[in-house]
Amino acid sequence: MSDRAESTLHLTRRTALGALAAGAAGWALLPSRPRSHAGVPRGRTEITYWEKWTNREGEAIQAVVDRFNQTQSRIWVHRIPVADITSKAMVAIGGGDPPDLVGFFTYNVPQFAEAGAIMAMDEFDGLRDGLPPLDPDLYAPAVRRLLTYRGRQRVGVNTCYTLGLYWNRAHFRERGLDPDQPPTTLDRLDELGEALTALAQDGRIERAGFLQNMPGWWPTIWPIFFGADVYDAEADTCTIAGDACIRAYEWVQATARRFGPEQTRSFMAQFGRSNHSAQDPFISGRASMIMQGPWMANFINAFNPGLDYGAAVFPMADELAGAGVLPGLLEADVLAIPRACPHPEEAWTFFKHMQSVGVQEALARAHCKPSPMRTTSPGFAVGHGNPFVGAFDAIAKSPDVKVLPQTRVWKQFSDLSISAFDAIWSGADVPTELAALQSRVNDQIATDAARRARRSRA
Repeated sequence: MSDRAESTLHLTRRTALGALAAGAAGWALLPSRPRSHAGVPRGRTEITYWEKWTNREGEAIQAVVDRFNQTQSRIWVHRIPVADITSKAMVAIGGGDPPDLVGFFTYNVPQFAEAGAIMAMDEFDGLRDGLPPLDPDLYAPAVRRLLTYRGRQRVGVNTCYTLGLYWNRAHFRERGLDPDQPPTTLDRLDELGEALTALAQDGRIERAGFLQNMPGWWPTIWPIFFGADVYDAEADTCTIAGDACIRAYEWVQATARRFGPEQTRSFMAQFGRSNHSAQDPFISGRASMIMQGPWMANFINAFNPGLDYGAAVFPMADELAGAGVLPGLLEADVLAIPRACPHPEEAWTFFKHMQSVGVQEALARAHCKPSPMRTTSPGFAVGHGNPFVGAFDAIAKSPDVKVLPQTRVWKQFSDLSISAFDAIWSGADVPTELAALQSRVNDQIATDAARRARRSRA
């Protein structure tokens, strides 16, 4: 099936309902379309924008929407916060009642693109709306990769993030360590993690130096810091059982053995519902170092503004540290225009507004994130909510940065990797566990490829 033919597909109601069934939701749970009200100026075309963000992040995107509504006289955007946005968007599009725009995750892009559920950007070529055409070179190269699937830009960016190491400077001073010298290698991270850990008399962990199972949200990230990847895009193959990946998870397992799998699991369990709150392990001072995203500064500012902390590029294997590379993971939130939306031209106008450098930098500043654009304005970091945004920005712009595998089976891959990580943490044989994980994922990739082939012949 060609890319152009693909754009004519329509997601069936049955497919959409199947997607939602996994979330145990129903049609009644879909967000209602806002009705016109007195607050909307006369003559505006009203469009609906579903977005997953709430609280502080939701307030930031609402401010962007409000500015758009106030600075032009043709369109009025209604932002609607939506939980479980992937399933609900799929149902709404399949049911023939989509919003005009939807914000979701990059791992959703292959699924929505192959279903013909979202419009590719080149479908708007030649539209005369008085705005300059979308310039894909505005994006940082790795961000552009995330927005592109099978050679076509499918979505726009709505902030990006990388992951760094946060450390508690007061804890460093307490143990006689230089608070201005975070670890740059994994060996040094291990040394500091052990020095900063505080144990009770019965062996329980009272304060963790560094644990890879906390917060536990990125179980496939560790090979990146050994110069490896878990997916070969050209071959469409999972590679998580490679030699460097095995080394990465043996390093992870060594931490579990050092402090005890059960003790570390018990310590982490205390914070299951506390992340990004005053009881967060790092914000509360119960963890001296943690891998987190740039948004962490937002929550530190809210819940413990006096915390003396730093953030830097995450350490890497010793052999990479002197090689002039800067590895890391880049992910992004994305903005899409659903196929058959009520107002595609107005949606495109707002979409392009959202892709401007000024808007993206304002949103990034409010979210404490780096800019997703190729270059940043000179004053971008001045007064930024994350005083260490430069480290996260450097990773985002690095030629060595990795992006999430662009495959429809990424969600299954991620889910399977959680149980594999837990087994390795508990002491399972690393090569055996990774080989089994790789085999399961590649089976799913093959099944998905066969399904695509059948569709193309239909």
